Amino acid sequence: MKRKPDWLQSKGYMHITASLSMERNWEDYYRKITSPQYIETYAFFPLIHRILSDRKYKKPNPEKHHIKTVKYRAHSHKKLDGSGTVKTVKKRPLHYASHFDALIYAYYAHSLGKKYEAKLKKDPELDKAVLAYRTVPISDENKKGKSNIHFAHEVFEEVNRRVDADGEVAVLAIDLKNFFSSLHHPSLYKVWASILGEDELPKDHLNVFRSCTNFSYVLYNDLKKKGKRHFDESRLARIRKTKGFKCFFESNSDFRKAIKEGRLPVYKNPFFSDKDENGKKERIGIPQGLPISAVLANLYLIDFDRTIINELSSKLGVHYRRYSDDILILCKPDQITSIDDYVNELIKRFHVKISTEKTERFIFRKMVYNKNGDKRITAIKIIEGDRCIIDSPLTYLGFEFRGYNTLIKSTNIAKYYRRVIEIIKRRARRAARLSSHNPTIPRAVYLNQVKKLYNAPIKYANKLENKQVFRRGYSLIIDDRGDFMFASRDIPIKQQSNYLSYIKRCKRQFGSNSFSRQLKKKKQIIGQAINKHLVNKSY
Repeated sequence: MKRKPDWLQSKGYMHITASLSMERNWEDYYRKITSPQYIETYAFFPLIHRILSDRKYKKPNPEKHHIKTVKYRAHSHKKLDGSGTVKTVKKRPLHYASHFDALIYAYYAHSLGKKYEAKLKKDPELDKAVLAYRTVPISDENKKGKSNIHFAHEVFEEVNRRVDADGEVAVLAIDLKNFFSSLHHPSLYKVWASILGEDELPKDHLNVFRSCTNFSYVLYNDLKKKGKRHFDESRLARIRKTKGFKCFFESNSDFRKAIKEGRLPVYKNPFFSDKDENGKKERIGIPQGLPISAVLANLYLIDFDRTIINELSSKLGVHYRRYSDDILILCKPDQITSIDDYVNELIKRFHVKISTEKTERFIFRKMVYNKNGDKRITAIKIIEGDRCIIDSPLTYLGFEFRGYNTLIKSTNIAKYYRRVIEIIKRRARRAARLSSHNPTIPRAVYLNQVKKLYNAPIKYANKLENKQVFRRGYSLIIDDRGDFMFASRDIPIKQQSNYLSYIKRCKRQFGSNSFSRQLKKKKQIIGQAINKHLVNKSY
């Protein structure tokens, strides 16, 4: 038997079905998953649904919120009608599949992905335009995939090149509204069959298509203790010890019993279109979080991307890039209005909407910035008509670009500091608790603890040269996504990145030290947090 393919990888999160023994049984899994006869009659399990929330530090909307000052930013704002406050939280719904189902999706994503890549390679401009969910080699010599750092740097360099050549350039930034949850099922079916070279989907592909469009799910919070915010850890540990696998249930019959007794509600695809002229709605959308979701999202817009390349890039010299639902277009200033209108009309054919409130227009040109009359490339944000804001940054792929300067998005820096402070709060509570039980233990939070937990939490493999690092023993932990999972013994720890190494990669790619200066207050903020949560509080 050939070696295990890359798409056949085990998952670490806990689900409603048992975790898989990949070392012993992967060949059996492979035979089943690659058998069309097996897949066409396979019954997919419900997904687990949860919502990840991310606080935003945003300005108030004058049409919705009470404004104290124009520049007032906060994590929540008072409603204009005085009925309360609204939190500025970005919610990201995720659905993830059981372990075996995830392998099925990964296989079909791999299969569709190869055919999709073959289509892109036929048109070099189309191949360069689609950025997200693909492995784009850094160079012919370096086969590692480009990251958002490379993509952003290339776009910003193109802006500078066009300003040098033409004196100015316009930038149109467009965001697609609720992209994954608004995909039109008949259109998705058609493009899926087309990429296979068929008029209709084969039965196995049809079953996978139905599982992505007519899916069912259970809520992550419903799996927790009734009325409590945490899991029954002793029960989960008992299942692992007695059954030998990680799972929320002891067996499939135990899972079905929970549904039958009403302890675990099961829901259907919640995404619906707007009412048509007959007052009817239809189900739309696919779940975000499946291994196949990203491929389907790219595949869905292949004709849209091709039309933009043929009609705008080839004929008008437009520079077009799409990163999932973020569209960026570089053009001449006198073209920006007509191109904006064209894209808005074109996207309607694909039953996708544009977030008009998030659409932004910029002009980049060289402007005088000091008393000596020196000029530099500067961003000018167009608001309405002749109104504009000079030196307002273009936000793209986590960066803020002003023409003469590039920085990491300020909200991302704020998120970094929030996570560091959360670590300090947990350590402070633990230190106070230990000190109260044993006065000989100093009540302290050590800086090295903070660094290990966030800056390098087991991410030190690069310092050990070729030595393999292992995490040993069993423990119930919470991963980066917030899922409960067991860390099993003798699992090799891969070399990973962290925020500080991300900063260094930005510095290398952009050739600028401005990124390091964004974290110059790190020591001060850490010191203030320790003083606030350890010294001035009693737990």
